[in-house]
Amino acid sequence: MARPRIYDEDAVIDKALWVFWKKGFSDTSSRDLIAATGLSNGSLFNSFGDKAKLYLACLQKYNAIYVAALERMLISELPFKEKIKKVFEGTAKTVPATDKYEGCFFFNSSVDSGIQNDAIGNLSASIQLRLEKAFRTAADQARQNKELPIESDSVQIAQYLMMITTGLRALVKGNTPIAEVKRVIHSALKFLPF
Repeated sequence: MARPRIYDEDAVIDKALWVFWKKGFSDTSSRDLIAATGLSNGSLFNSFGDKAKLYLACLQKYNAIYVAALERMLISELPFKEKIKKVFEGTAKTVPATDKYEGCFFFNSSVDSGIQNDAIGNLSASIQLRLEKAFRTAADQARQNKELPIESDSVQIAQYLMMITTGLRALVKGNTPIAEVKRVIHSALKFLPF
């Protein structure tokens, strides 16, 4: 008979999420996860199977919380350009009281060459499509509200905004100086073609 779990699985996923977010999949060791979660090696991996399955649970939680929040903001009643400004500025958000970027767990998942897991790859692709759809919905709303010309192509606008957001995430991942990233955001907003 298996012993009952005496820990909060959701809290374990939260703690693992922050370790993976900070260090990435490839650079996170079992020791890092054990130290962060407070679980033994056996408890951690008996519960989640392996590092990739734990990472997948973290990415699922990220999708349910962070991607859902971004999606809600993009389909809210805020003016279109204000939504886009929030997305761009959120991409370059720093950890409070530091000059370190928070980064993007999803983007880090997309570019981590150490992840060789179909389920993680499929979920990452699904998140990409979900974000693009949210941008497209925001553009459709803006067309209906006459913030964009009615003949605007929402699909092209969504792809364009995803491209800029991805570029900003790459700058953040490369630890580009904050002032430079702020200038890029300012320019990106200034030169939006709509």
